[in-house]
Amino acid sequence: MADLISAGLARVRRTELANLPIDPNFEQLCARAGHLWRDRVFTPLLTLKLFVLQIAHANAAINHLRHLSGMAFVASSYCEARARLPLAAMQELLAKLVESSRQRLGPAIGGARLLVVDATSFSMPDTPKLRKRFGLPGRQKPGVGYPVCKLMAILDLASGLFARTLALPLFTHDMRGVVQLHPFLQSGDILVGDRAFCSVIHLAMLQARSIYCVFRLHQKRKASRLGIVQWKRPKQCPRWMDKASLRLLPRWTNVRIIRHVIEQKGCRTKVVFLATTLLDPDVWSDERLIDLYRRRWEIETCFGHIKTGMKMNVLKCKTVEGVMKELTIYLLVYNLVRLMMLRWAMDNQVDVRRVSLIDAYRRLAARAAGLPGVDRIIVNPLRPGRAAPRAVRRRPKKYTLLTMTRAQWKPRNNQRKRP
Repeated sequence: MADLISAGLARVRRTELANLPIDPNFEQLCARAGHLWRDRVFTPLLTLKLFVLQIAHANAAINHLRHLSGMAFVASSYCEARARLPLAAMQELLAKLVESSRQRLGPAIGGARLLVVDATSFSMPDTPKLRKRFGLPGRQKPGVGYPVCKLMAILDLASGLFARTLALPLFTHDMRGVVQLHPFLQSGDILVGDRAFCSVIHLAMLQARSIYCVFRLHQKRKASRLGIVQWKRPKQCPRWMDKASLRLLPRWTNVRIIRHVIEQKGCRTKVVFLATTLLDPDVWSDERLIDLYRRRWEIETCFGHIKTGMKMNVLKCKTVEGVMKELTIYLLVYNLVRLMMLRWAMDNQVDVRRVSLIDAYRRLAARAAGLPGVDRIIVNPLRPGRAAPRAVRRRPKKYTLLTMTRAQWKPRNNQRKRP
């Protein structure tokens, strides 16, 4: 068994993961987080690499991970090693990866970072702690539904990396979540989002910090006229804000309203109104702002990649800290894939948006497992403005929905079968 473990260790060290920026000084980060460990097989660095290897193969089962790594270990030992990893060190490692990529790529537009904010959700096992922390959707009862987490994220459009994320209870208001991400924003940043983030309070808060924004106009606010208008600070304080902070905001906020007519077939919306604090039309024309908002859809595509392509739509851990660690490694692997795409796009002089993320993800998974893979990543054709129905052709099986726990269902079903 010792020979198998030694061979597995050598194999993990030979993989491309050793050359990717996931392990520099990771054990120092663990020590800084107050984590102490003995000299054992599952060191923090090896456990991290195995965790990355597992997520790189669509969150493979632990028994499958034994074959991928070539290490004969007991599943419980690996679970205990994962539980020992400090969450703070893993999150700091993810933040360092994002910052290092930003320094290499530089600013996106005119010295400013171009960021997109949005939210999605993912499911997890049904345990009391997870139900209490994240909540159940709708009117589902314990034992019937599954807890769902609301994931709010900021995407850096220059690199395609998730710069910051926040795991929130399911029924958290979008504004309550986005204000927690404000410390990450810097003066001169441009934040793009949908109409859930378009409120006069939010625009005033961003403008006070010299942060610009482009949001779709909220459905409750009518566009009476185009151009620069003044929005008045509301008298009533929202639930996610205290009255003292509201009084610090200016009474009036200048906002520029833009109207965009969508003539493309297949689009459900025909007219879109945008609200922005980029007031100079000579620098930021209507067409430029419309193109900027059109790129907001990239975060939806990234959510689809990480949830569907990488199988993050359902996590497996049964504790709150375990879910947070699993989410952190998912984001780490996703950002590593994006860095691989960027490096390949720069070397081959192609638009990074044409590089296939799924193919790059499969290449990373092959390299992480010690396989050579191929050097060339698939480049998709450029198809701007293509339209496709948001529908599925294959019919799902018509199973009835379970509206009670299985323990409640079994006695009732047995009574029905009795003669």
